[in-house]
Order: sequence, then structure tokens, then C-alpha cells
Amino acid sequence: MLNKPLIEKKLRKIEDYLHELRLAQHVNTLEEFKKDIVAKRFIERNIELAIEQVIDICKHFVAGLDLKEPETYSECFDILSENKIISSEYLGTFKNMARFRNILIHTYDSVDDSITYGIYKQRLGDFKVFVREIRDYLVKN
Repeated sequence: MLNKPLIEKKLRKIEDYLHELRLAQHVNTLEEFKKDIVAKRFIERNIELAIEQVIDICKHFVAGLDLKEPETYSECFDILSENKIISSEYLGTFKNMARFRNILIHTYDSVDDSITYGIYKQRLGDFKVFVREIRDYLVKN
């Protein structure tokens, strides 16, 4: 059984992290990002925390709907897509989030700054897509 209030709380946390990322708007170039270690770590951490909420929501759906147990976080999104919870159109995007989270967590000293900066500048909207997809599913079900 899905705990809709818990899911909504996690969706709001994602929105909070995106809102916090706006505090780093002064970082306008990759060079500024590389030089401003405080902003860099702030951005990395907020992206990581937002991805953690996305993954937690995915795992909650799998458990709450008694779906096939994923072997990886990335596979969790395959399962949601197969069960029409998220659109297959965004499947690759969500799987990439899980992969990037693993890079942040497990190979922190070798994270490519240009990838992190690119996500910060061009891919934060992917989180909004995830939030919309989940809310749409909850409204319909």
C-alpha cells in the first residue's frame, strides 16, 4: 500500500532542494564552479539529496505496490516504467540520476566537475519532471 502523505513529503523535499540550489545562482561559469569550493560542494550535496529522495520514492512504490524487487537503483526506474508509474520517455533520465548519485557517493574524489555543473545548469528540470510524473500517477490512482 502506498503512503501518499510520505510520498508527497518526499516530493516537497525535492522541491526544497531545487529552491536551495537557486542560492548558488552567482555561479555562472564552469571556472567559477571549480574555484568556489563552497558553492561546488553545496551544489553537489543538494543534487545528491534530491536524487536520494527520487530513489526513496522509487523504492517506496516498489515496496508499496509489491512490485518486482530491483537489483540496482537504476533498475528501480525500469520497474516503475514497466508498471506505468513513470513514462518510458523519461526512463533514461531517471536512471542517469541514480548512476550520477552512485558516482557522487562512491567516487567523490573523481567526480567530473563539468558533469556536475552541466546538471546544475541544464538538468534540474528533470527533477520537476519526476515530481510531476509521480503526482500525476497519484492523482489518477
